[in-house]
Amino acid sequence: MDFLNQDFKLFYESPSDIPAPYHFEALFDFKGFENDALSLSLHIQYLEREDFSSEELISEGLSVEDKFEWSGVLPIIWKNRLAISFNKYKTGSCDPKDAEPFIAIEAANSSTYVPRFLEFEENLIQELMQAIFEVAGKEYPLFLGFQFKDVNDSWNKYQGDMSFANLNFTYSDSNGTLTTISDWDKLQDLVNTIFIAEFITDKALEDLKRSSAFAIFPGDGFWYIAGDSLRKPSGNTNYFDILEMKLRDLFQQNV
Repeated sequence: MDFLNQDFKLFYESPSDIPAPYHFEALFDFKGFENDALSLSLHIQYLEREDFSSEELISEGLSVEDKFEWSGVLPIIWKNRLAISFNKYKTGSCDPKDAEPFIAIEAANSSTYVPRFLEFEENLIQELMQAIFEVAGKEYPLFLGFQFKDVNDSWNKYQGDMSFANLNFTYSDSNGTLTTISDWDKLQDLVNTIFIAEFITDKALEDLKRSSAFAIFPGDGFWYIAGDSLRKPSGNTNYFDILEMKLRDLFQQNV
């Protein structure tokens, strides 16, 4: 796309069926996208958040601020990831349904471009915002932990940071060896599989003392043991087998 060789703006707004205080608008302003560094600014405005008290917002785990602003540089890996996506945009205007977000790029010459698949692009934009929050120090990488039996029937425990800024997972194994996985697609697939499970917090553990239990630490401060505090999704009888297979596949390639 020619607009990638100039400055351009990416506009995003939550689906119209998402109410305040969660509804927001975001403007990404890209500068010199053709350069080696990825320089941009982000402005987020939460709509009608003034209608809620500080207590109500905090109880929902939300900031009392109704806007967020940042300007800086992201790791170059993000430029490559975004370029692949932006090159698939088409000229036109965005006319989303109630359950769809508004997403559009405005080029320097005021031409507009829209993604072919809104749902896929929304996921990418959410990841981009998470990466910016990390770089800005607003949020930390997602700390995850896994304990499972490998293909040799040995129990292993892996714990580390899943970074949206760097698009990788840096972890230590049971021996304390530090390793980084950069296959972001597999990491995302694993996380998506994990979070469809049912988590029973009342039965979860702050400290996992059993070294021979299939368990997940999803970043909330607790370990969840499969079949006990971690329950498979309704109707998905093979869930734990699938989850274990994906864990083995992801970590075995880094052995």
